[in-house]
Amino acid sequence: MISIFGWLGTLMILLGYYLNAKKKTSSWYVWFMGNVLMFIYSIAIQAFPQVVLAVVLMGLNIYGYIQWKNNNK
Repeated sequence: MISIFGWLGTLMILLGYYLNAKKKTSSWYVWFMGNVLMFIYSIAIQAFPQVVLAVVLMGLNIYGYIQWKNNNK
């Protein structure tokens, strides 16, 4: 059951990349949610380097969204 989080997170992260390439602001939300799912999945499988990566990427998602919004004003 927990592997669904991993697969769904992976799909959302890939969709986030696609949306970003299309310059859609929604990419940041999709990426963030994908990283949240990967965070949960990584904790469940005790992959702690992946947990750290997911946290860092969530921070970068927030930073990227803020920068994108500030640059598009």
